[in-house]
Amino acid sequence: MFSKFTLAAIPALALAVGFGAPAFAATPACADDVAQVQAAWDAMYPMAMHTNGNQGIGDALRMAKLKCAEGDTVSTQQYLNVVRSHLNMQQHPAPHN
Repeated sequence: MFSKFTLAAIPALALAVGFGAPAFAATPACADDVAQVQAAWDAMYPMAMHTNGNQGIGDALRMAKLKCAEGDTVSTQQYLNVVRSHLNMQQHPAPHN
């Protein structure tokens, strides 16, 4: 009985690893841009000390991180451009959908 289970489990495990590998294979290309803008944000607002007037900018940074994790680099750059504008950074010439 153990051998039947082993013969069925090995291919199933191989398929699971094979399908899961692309998700962990590489970080999105936008991760460096997010880290750069996050560092500038942290320098401007140390220890998350931002006023309520900047909540929308903080939300744009949060959305950029989310979109980057989803692999949507165009939306990531668009959200990062909102934050870059607030921080007086040069904007990325992101294509528009």
